[in-house]
Parts: sequence; structure tokens; C-alpha cells
Amino acid sequence: MGRHGLLLGIGPTLSRIHALLIVSEEPICLDEIATRLGISKSSASTGLKELRAWRVVHRVVVPGDRREFYLTESDAWKMFFNIMAERKRREFDPILESVRQAVQEAGPKGKGPAVERLQDMERMLATMDRLAEMIVGGREKALAVVATLSRKG
Repeated sequence: MGRHGLLLGIGPTLSRIHALLIVSEEPICLDEIATRLGISKSSASTGLKELRAWRVVHRVVVPGDRREFYLTESDAWKMFFNIMAERKRREFDPILESVRQAVQEAGPKGKGPAVERLQDMERMLATMDRLAEMIVGGREKALAVVATLSRKG
């Protein structure tokens, strides 16, 4: 299961930590995560921090225990959309911004095949950006987009 995270752009250690939390019935503390996965506590801590930034893992309090415990997001749809939104923010948005900047630097007098390709790329990426925004907006929006795209005729 940890290997499948790679398909979502999550590295192997993060994938393994996340997979452990997905299959765990109870919250798990940092020490137990490190021990069960055979990784250092610093790697586990860094991984948990990253997974929390992706909003797929939450820190929880266990009454009577001062250690920090962790649980995965329980809603699979929300987990998926959080991962997709973060990947869009980290990977896609910088590409779109770079292309927009290149088009802007070419200015209104920018002509020629290279500028035209950049402008075409900017339009295509802007369209994909709008589509991605609709999809990562939540389950209902994503299902509506899928329904629209799957209609025939």
C-alpha cells in the first residue's frame, strides 16, 4: 500500500507512514511509527510534518498520554482532494506562472512561432487550471465534472 503513494506524488517514506496510519485502528505515536516502519524518529517526524501539511494526517490528543499521536484523514474523498490540491499548488501552478511570465515578457509586440506556442500553451494551461480547480473543490464538484465529461453527444 505504501508503494501506491508514489502514484500520487508522495515519496516512499511518506507513503509508508501514511499507509500505516490508514490501516491502523487507533492513533499511533511517533515512536511507534518509527519502530514499526524501521525508520528514524527524525524521518518519521519529518514525514508526519509533511503529511500534516498535505492535510491528510492529523495530530490528536490521547487522554492521559503526553505524547503526540496521529490519525489519517478518515474521509477518502477528502484525502484524495487534499493530495490533488497540494500537488496542483506545488507542481502545476508554478508551471502556469512561468508560462504566463514568459508570455508577458514577450510583450504585446511578441510575434513569431515561439511566442505563439507560448500563448497557446498559456491558454491550454489556464483551461486545465480551471478544470483542476473545479475537481479539487470537493466530491460534489468533482462528480459533476465527471458527469459532464462523460455525457455522450
